[in-house]
Amino acid sequence: MKKDNLIWLVFIVFSLNSCAILGQKISNEKKPNVLFILADDLGINALNCYGNNLVESPNIDKLFDEGIHFTNGYSNDPTCAPSRASIMSGQYVPRHKVYRVANRYKKQKGTLEHMKYLPPANYKLRGSGGGLALDKVTLGEAFQNNGYVTSAYGKWHLGKNALGIPHQGFTEGLEVVGHYNFKISPHQDDIDNSEYSADFITRKTKNFIAKAVKNHKPFFAYVPYYLVHKPLEPKPEYLKHFKEKYGKNKNISEKELKVLAMIKSLDESVGQLLDYIKSLEIEDETIIVFASDNGHYKTDNLIFTKPYRGYKGKTYEGGIRVPYIFKWKNHIKPKTASKEPIIHVDIYPTLLGLTGSKLPENYILDGEDISNILYHPNAKTKRDALVWEYTNYARYNKRKKTFASQWVNVIQMDGFKLTEVIEDDSYYMFNLNKDPYETEDIISKYPIEADKLKARLEKWKKDTGYEAPKKNPDYIGK
Repeated sequence: MKKDNLIWLVFIVFSLNSCAILGQKISNEKKPNVLFILADDLGINALNCYGNNLVESPNIDKLFDEGIHFTNGYSNDPTCAPSRASIMSGQYVPRHKVYRVANRYKKQKGTLEHMKYLPPANYKLRGSGGGLALDKVTLGEAFQNNGYVTSAYGKWHLGKNALGIPHQGFTEGLEVVGHYNFKISPHQDDIDNSEYSADFITRKTKNFIAKAVKNHKPFFAYVPYYLVHKPLEPKPEYLKHFKEKYGKNKNISEKELKVLAMIKSLDESVGQLLDYIKSLEIEDETIIVFASDNGHYKTDNLIFTKPYRGYKGKTYEGGIRVPYIFKWKNHIKPKTASKEPIIHVDIYPTLLGLTGSKLPENYILDGEDISNILYHPNAKTKRDALVWEYTNYARYNKRKKTFASQWVNVIQMDGFKLTEVIEDDSYYMFNLNKDPYETEDIISKYPIEADKLKARLEKWKKDTGYEAPKKNPDYIGK
């Protein structure tokens, strides 16, 4: 054999062996864990680290400093169930068909009679009621398919029985509703529900993490706390603390003191989970995400939504802007921020991307993997628009001839935010670049931009299988 050929043969054999060893190392390397904490009804301005100095949230503030946060983070809906369905399915509302928390208009005759159109129906499974359809590949199922053990302790809100947590891709978990005297599903006889639900959720999650670490399994722990959802039930010691601190402040109501105390409890629970991750020495192999399901509910002085307009149940910024924090020690640079608009459907592909996990086959994901932005905060998203469909009709006012909420479609593109009002086929638009607090309707000043957004909205409807409005047979108007 010629010398050159012999050298080449040795090189090939060496290269193949090296690739085999590298491939073995990659395949045997444990994937990073994921701890995904989801707050309930916590708006973007309900944390100290996001600028609310009335709030005490030292643990979340520390997480904020240790990772990257987003200043233009959005929920997929201004209410709970649709936004959670988008998180779990990775899809926009018309695809997953969890349109509303409840059909309130059906119980309000005065509302139903003044609706020109009927909104599309929520998905329902016989025997289990409404919720997220089983043909959706949930985030839990996606992680299970990639070798993860998964848990979900907390607020599910995506269906009972066959649509509940045990059937939606979680190795273990329970739905927890309420604070004191909380309810759980599936029912368990041996659980003491007199403790604070956040403490119960935290303990169950820590136990799950401990088992996963002991068994050398990567874990996905979904922790959807019920805090700070109503009823306003704070821990007495925290309420006492804030009464002593702000009791003489006339700009903070009694109810808002309770909310402050509940936020402190949320922060306490988050801190316990973060400390536990550190105590197990898995901090550098655990991706931590903190977000909320939608904007904050209305309070007496709007101290958790100002300076933004609107609140939970509204598609104004106060109803859909939420905090987003990502931390991965030694991977994501601390104390960084991004102004890029992101939305709930981005969480699904991003977590799979960060962990090197495979996406589900033949399954549509509407979000974008924003991993590159987490590593490079000045990077941009590839998409051109964000879209919302909100179909919740409620509380028609005969004197004012207005609904407290109604069917609207919203699109944000190039800083412009256009809203389509289905009832009267009207539109209004804000320029968030200059007017983030939505004080001036500028649609008449920017007709070219408005037409561009309208056209893009129509394309979105076609792409997502949007159900067009249907005439309401009970409508009494002309």
